Amino acid sequence: MSAQDNESGAHADSATSSASAIKWGVIAILALLAVYGWHGKTSAEGELSALQGEVASLRKAVDDAAQVRKSSQDEIDRLKAAETDALRQVEEGKADVSTAMAKVSELDNKVTALGKDNGDLKAKLAAATEDAKAQLSAASDVTNKIKADLDLANKAKADAEAASAALRGEADGLKAQLNALQKDLDAAKSAAQTPAPQPPAGTETPPAAAPATPAP
Repeated sequence: MSAQDNESGAHADSATSSASAIKWGVIAILALLAVYGWHGKTSAEGELSALQGEVASLRKAVDDAAQVRKSSQDEIDRLKAAETDALRQVEEGKADVSTAMAKVSELDNKVTALGKDNGDLKAKLAAATEDAKAQLSAASDVTNKIKADLDLANKAKADAEAASAALRGEADGLKAQLNALQKDLDAAKSAAQTPAPQPPAGTETPPAAAPATPAP
């Protein structure tokens, strides 16, 4: 029994020593853990502070990014509106171009028609010019003929006036001769009515004067 008790006591001392060693080991570990924990806490606090700074920076970056995103979205909206307006203007431009092309085609048709009309007018003008030239030439011939006839008429008029003047002169001469003959006739009648005195014997009666013959 003593041996057992001693053995039990030895075991108990050994267990006590082991428990004490474990205790101190645990204490040492806890102390180490406390030291490491303090260092870790300090490091963690530093890291937390750094993380908080990074978070603040990230929040600022996120806010800046949000602001940039908002600005970008506004710019995108503006660009979309500008694109829509540009597309509308393009469509309007296409409509204007289509209208302008239609007007150009219409003007081309008018120009073609006017060119044809101009060609017809030129042909008519050329024909009218040739006809006018022919008529002018004929009129010139007629004018020359009329001038010649007028010259002949003027000459005939001058000749007629000269002949008329000559005839008037002859008529005046004939009137003068007729007046003279009338006077002679009147004198002869007066002489015939008055008895002529008897000429003395041995005297011959001179023959009566013959009446003057009018000039032709």
